[in-house]
Amino acid sequence: MVEKRSGKDIPKSMRVVLSAPISSSLALLICLGLVGRSRAQVDTTISRQESLSVELPCPVNVDKCGKLHSLNWFKGDDRIAAMLLGESNVTSVDKEFDKRVTVKQNPYSLVIQDLKIADEDIYLCDTTFFIPEETCDNFNGYRIELRVLENIVPPTEVVILDAKGDRIENGSSVGPMQERQSLKATCTVKNTRPQPEVGWFRGTKRLTTYSPTHDLNNGLYTSTLELDWPLSREDLAQDIECRVKSAAIPNTTVSKFRVDLQVRPTSIDINGVKHHTVQGSKVVLTCDIHGARPAVNLTWYNSTTVISPSENDMTEIRIKSFEKNDGTYHTQSELIFNATRFENDRAFRCEAENAVLQINREKPISSALTLEVLYPPVVKVSPSDIITKTSEIVLLNCEYVANPASLTKVEWFRNDDLVNVNDSSHYKGGNSENVALVIRSTERDDIGNYSCQLSNTIGKGISDQKINLDVHYVPIVEILMIPEGPVKESDESNVTLFCNVLDANPLALTKVRWYANSTLLKELPDCEETREDLCHIDPSKLLLESIGRGFFYNYSCEGFNSAGWGPRSEDKELMVHYEPGPSTLTHFPLVAVKKKSVTFSCSVDDPGYPDTNRYRWMRGGRGPLQDIVTKDWTVEPVGLDSRTNYSCFAYNEGGRGVMATVSLEVHAPPFFIKNLPPYTGVLHSSPNATLTCRIECVPRCEISWQKDGEPIEKNDTRYFVKEKYMEASPATGDFESMLSVLHFNMPNWPLAKFDIEADNANYSCVSTGNTVGASIRSRTYFGIEYAPENITVSENVVFVQEDTIPGRVICKSRANPEPSYKWFFKNETIANGNALIINKAMERKDNGTYTCLAYNKHGTSIAETVIEVQFKPRCEIERREIDDQDTLICTAFGNPVESDFSWSIKADNETVEVLDSGDKKSFLEKSFYVLQADYAISRTYRCVANNTIGSGTFCEIEVAAASSLLIWWQVRPKKQLAWWQLWEKNTLIILVAAIMGLLLTVIIICCIIICICRRRRRQDKYLTEVSISSKSVLSDQAEITQSGGSLQEQDKYAATLTNPSPTRFNAIPPKSPPRWPIRPGVMLHVNSNTKENLAVNRMTLNRNLCNSGGHMSQLSAQLSAVLRESHARSDSTILTDESVVFEKNAASQLSTVETAQLKIVKENKSRAELEPLDVLPASTSCSGQNKLDHILSLLFKKSASDCTRDSQRSHVGLLQTFWRGLASNESTPQFGTQHRLKGIRCSGSGRVFL
Repeated sequence: MVEKRSGKDIPKSMRVVLSAPISSSLALLICLGLVGRSRAQVDTTISRQESLSVELPCPVNVDKCGKLHSLNWFKGDDRIAAMLLGESNVTSVDKEFDKRVTVKQNPYSLVIQDLKIADEDIYLCDTTFFIPEETCDNFNGYRIELRVLENIVPPTEVVILDAKGDRIENGSSVGPMQERQSLKATCTVKNTRPQPEVGWFRGTKRLTTYSPTHDLNNGLYTSTLELDWPLSREDLAQDIECRVKSAAIPNTTVSKFRVDLQVRPTSIDINGVKHHTVQGSKVVLTCDIHGARPAVNLTWYNSTTVISPSENDMTEIRIKSFEKNDGTYHTQSELIFNATRFENDRAFRCEAENAVLQINREKPISSALTLEVLYPPVVKVSPSDIITKTSEIVLLNCEYVANPASLTKVEWFRNDDLVNVNDSSHYKGGNSENVALVIRSTERDDIGNYSCQLSNTIGKGISDQKINLDVHYVPIVEILMIPEGPVKESDESNVTLFCNVLDANPLALTKVRWYANSTLLKELPDCEETREDLCHIDPSKLLLESIGRGFFYNYSCEGFNSAGWGPRSEDKELMVHYEPGPSTLTHFPLVAVKKKSVTFSCSVDDPGYPDTNRYRWMRGGRGPLQDIVTKDWTVEPVGLDSRTNYSCFAYNEGGRGVMATVSLEVHAPPFFIKNLPPYTGVLHSSPNATLTCRIECVPRCEISWQKDGEPIEKNDTRYFVKEKYMEASPATGDFESMLSVLHFNMPNWPLAKFDIEADNANYSCVSTGNTVGASIRSRTYFGIEYAPENITVSENVVFVQEDTIPGRVICKSRANPEPSYKWFFKNETIANGNALIINKAMERKDNGTYTCLAYNKHGTSIAETVIEVQFKPRCEIERREIDDQDTLICTAFGNPVESDFSWSIKADNETVEVLDSGDKKSFLEKSFYVLQADYAISRTYRCVANNTIGSGTFCEIEVAAASSLLIWWQVRPKKQLAWWQLWEKNTLIILVAAIMGLLLTVIIICCIIICICRRRRRQDKYLTEVSISSKSVLSDQAEITQSGGSLQEQDKYAATLTNPSPTRFNAIPPKSPPRWPIRPGVMLHVNSNTKENLAVNRMTLNRNLCNSGGHMSQLSAQLSAVLRESHARSDSTILTDESVVFEKNAASQLSTVETAQLKIVKENKSRAELEPLDVLPASTSCSGQNKLDHILSLLFKKSASDCTRDSQRSHVGLLQTFWRGLASNESTPQFGTQHRLKGIRCSGSGRVFL
């Protein structure tokens, strides 16, 4: 909503917000405003065309009027924009204009975008200044009359509508539409002035249309022009444009669209073979269709049959379309196939149509091409079969078709071999004059398949069929056996003999004669009455049943067909195999020994047929073994798995003979499966110990134990033996064995433990021999082990000078097994081995104890050696008072500690005076030198210490010259020197620097506080006041005044405020009271009671600081916190009426007090600032009072060049009278938590409105 101006005739710079009853002065100001308004005139006039932008200036003269606070823009009586200036400028624009109106600065102006006719009005720029100067003449604001020119108004839009009334967007496409169809559209130009010129165009051609219509509404024209245009091919790829010309627009406005026009194809052509083609050639027929939109659909025909690539893999149709510049399509289709004789004299036709032809039900356009195909002869022979005998005449016939029909060559083939038709004694014909072939006299070689091949200028063709000529003759045979042989007698199988025809025509044999060793066995078939079962059989087969050794013959046969008996075949032998006789198996030696060899032999008496020389072996019933086929087999080495059965048999192609089997017995000589280790270690305190051995032995043997070569008797109670007979182990291959365990019976040993010296011995496990092996033994050394003991080092203390390498230290210990050694220093390993070897120069940090650690698996032991790193002493001098004497103490730091000292004096001229060695006073490392009491010049005392290693470097101390006062001070009766005398020069310098740094920090903090306060005064423009709550000081003051409280009681209460609790000043400061904007022209003042309030504030601050110890840094921190809080909470710029309207009674009481106090201020302003301090008791003074007064005077002092009244000071307190009015309230608000200093700025005028 637009804010209405209240009092149109009152200048805004003269308006005020009233917070109290209207006074006579305010009425006077209003009258002056009315007079000023009556004289207000328009300052300037600006004209601008509608829809453009305009910038309205607002002149501001800062030199004449002062600093600008804010400005407001009015359109007529309505405020449309405002700008509040400050650190962060705030601009506000009415919602109705926020998108078109902008307030600018430097220079100040109002920018209106997109001018409208309704924007025409008088605009007022109303300015408000912080402190209006008397020279300012801008009280009535700056008025601008804005005129919006409307005689030329460009159209708001140009709209094209189709026949249905739908909008056609500029640059879009409509359709699809077909040629000869009517295009209807309407072009409308809206809201323009003057009347526009509208026309329809296609390129440069103006289209014939009706006259446009023009409607006038509110001074603006809306023009409409309709289009009814028959579409043709000329409209392809053309823009239909609505062009608008008008004086309101600089250039012609064009709105256009394009028609998606569909047209018929204009032409069709078919190209390809011009004259003829040859069969087998690739034929490409191309069909081109032009001028169609959309592209056509194309179909190929062979005569009247549609050509489909899916039905013929050898046919391919390719179609592609190209869009031309005019939007039509050139469609090209290629028909690709291989030419055959069937395409000869065929018409190939291409038909095409698109949507236009289909919608109008028109016939497709087409083009045809007749194809001539040249092809070689296609040949056919007859008859298919001819059966004849030798010496007869046979005719072979041949027919063909071809293009061209004339033949260039005639060829006949028999079984694909060329027939020599030029052999006139045997053939006749077979040439281009007589294609048929005549065989004058058939022979055996004439049998075959005959074909005819003819050639013309294109190629040659051969007949697909062939003539099968068959000439009969007597059979030639051979004998076949199934199975082929040889035959195994053990199988008792049958053998079939076949009389196989090698050459005969016909191949079928009607009779066969069978021979054995050239003797006729039988002629088949045998149709005698006694043998009817041999009458209706195949004579070419002879079955031999249950073949054995008696069928071993040579067999042959001869065959008979329609041509007669043929010759007898060659003999063929029937071979019969049979197996060898029973086997015999022997082996040597008769008893095998483990890890040795044994040889087996297999033999037969009847070798069988064919003679055998191959054998098979089995082991443990498994086999036969594939890798052993010889008569003899040697097994090596013999093991546990060799103790089994062995079998063998002979075999040949006829089978295998009877198997022979023997069982092998295997013995094992004594052998240690588990022997004694070379060394056996046992802890001397172990509660038990054993020795174990296991011996393989077949036949069985016995085991005994020996100590140092002597048998251990069974009655020796220190030992006992346990034995066990162990079965053979196939998993490990071990034979039967004896396990023997020698136990040490520890309770029967002396002290129930081993002696580390006497019980070390060699123990042996011994077995007896057997039939295949001698006795064996295993020996171990039985060692008694113990942890390291008796550890020693070669040097307990090693002295070494600094920067030298010490000698090695050897560590020794007794242990079994031998111990290992490590050296440690400061819990870190520094060496391994029994020798401590240090290969680096020793430093002072290397001084200390070095530990040797001896260890084995049974325990550890340690020994220590101390390395003393000796070095020259260094010294330090200090000054003390000892026994009322000024004494220098030189302390030496070295190893050895005991040192000798030498004192000397180094004068300014670099001369050296040698003194004595000083007094050591029973100290080994210190020397005391007593200074003279009356030295008059500065001296440098030097001290040097030396020990057995050598002398160290000098150390010095400077002793200043003594004044008479200092001499008196030194000789005064006292027990010790002054504190500053006990410190060195550098220490005193550091102390002084620290004190100066602290003072500098305090000064910087004070400067920061002053800067913040002054900055707050510059930022404050409006009168600020403390918000009044239910327990505010204003309410309390009103209650005290109404109840008739005396001034003495108020003074008493004020006195109590000067001594608050020390914790009150540290409380959280109150929130900042709100501020409100003061309209320009409103002058606001506060009377001189403010100064008394200021003095009370100072008094309270001084009292709080005194109670807290007067610490200056605490004061600075507290003041900084208060100022920061005041600045952070002083952002409000609006104050409601309740914030400034006092209660009636309170206001009446204030007027009396203010009058009296104002006089006091005029008499003596400086006294008014210090007068409240007189009421403070003497006990309130503190050590920091003077400094605090100085700081407060800097914070609150007046400046003659600032303003004319003390009310302009920043951080002025409330009236003291208000404080005293709080005496009647039981809950007294604390100054530290509820009171905040705020500033009141003067307006530069002498008028008072409150």
